Amino acid sequence: MPIALLNFPTDLLREVFKLCDPFELYKLSKCSKKTQKSIKSGGTKTWKLQFSGGNRIVTSADGLRYTFDGTQKPDKFFKIKHVTRNRSCMSIQFDDPFDVFFYLLDTFRIRVVETLGIHLGGYEVYSKAVRELIQRNIEIEEVHINYNPEVQDVDKLMPLLNQMNITQKFECRQKFPSEFRHQLDNFPTRILLHNSFWFDISQLLECTCVRIELQESILSNQDIDAFFQKWKKPGTFPNLRFLKIVSKNIDDKSPILGMIPPILHVTRARTAISWGADRVEDYVRVTKDDGAVGFLNVQLGDWPTLKFLV
Repeated sequence: MPIALLNFPTDLLREVFKLCDPFELYKLSKCSKKTQKSIKSGGTKTWKLQFSGGNRIVTSADGLRYTFDGTQKPDKFFKIKHVTRNRSCMSIQFDDPFDVFFYLLDTFRIRVVETLGIHLGGYEVYSKAVRELIQRNIEIEEVHINYNPEVQDVDKLMPLLNQMNITQKFECRQKFPSEFRHQLDNFPTRILLHNSFWFDISQLLECTCVRIELQESILSNQDIDAFFQKWKKPGTFPNLRFLKIVSKNIDDKSPILGMIPPILHVTRARTAISWGADRVEDYVRVTKDDGAVGFLNVQLGDWPTLKFLV
């Protein structure tokens, strides 16, 4: 017998919705605008979204992952497949992926996007969505810009990203024109920048990240020495745990902290120290003026590499 769900008292209806998973709520929301409005009134969810601009959006809820996969085949709509014990997929109709993304944000009243990937399209595709996320002050835990030669005008998108509330990680693998310049105004916990010629010493000296990785950098021995001269002072870079710089401008012509590269401690037995997945081998100890210790290794070669762990 059909149940007149929307005739339930508001408080009871909210309790019912709390028992529903994202797939169930999505299907209910598509029954009518009134049903969607009732679901939205149930309050903000602690769920998170992963979105990369394509026909797939992942909702993380209660340790489980619910994947919405786009399809244009009506006979596939709302079909659910259990991939693993913790992951299920449901096929839904996708027209504009960004419309679906914001529909889920609105319907579930989600305040945190776990991952925003920028892989397809470019400035015109993403700028509207980014502006909307900025206006709503949605927290974006991680932003990933993968290298794709077909992605156009990402350099125009970078100033907009500065206005986003990115909290945990910013990863950028895209190549930019040689004249590209950009200033990061806010720093998440981690940054990983390929083709990082635009990230100059002034930005490194102000960086508040826990983890910094700069690939294809143009930082020189003099730049890096300036960084360490500041690091040595008490109270500077209180968050920093790991720094990696890959730059062809690191050479054996001038000192870093009074040492000419390569900088390493050569012994019969290899020494190494780790923090999570980050590892520094054959390190030289360097000490801040307040007694804190860091571990430094600088190798030369085709791509000279500095690793520093605190």
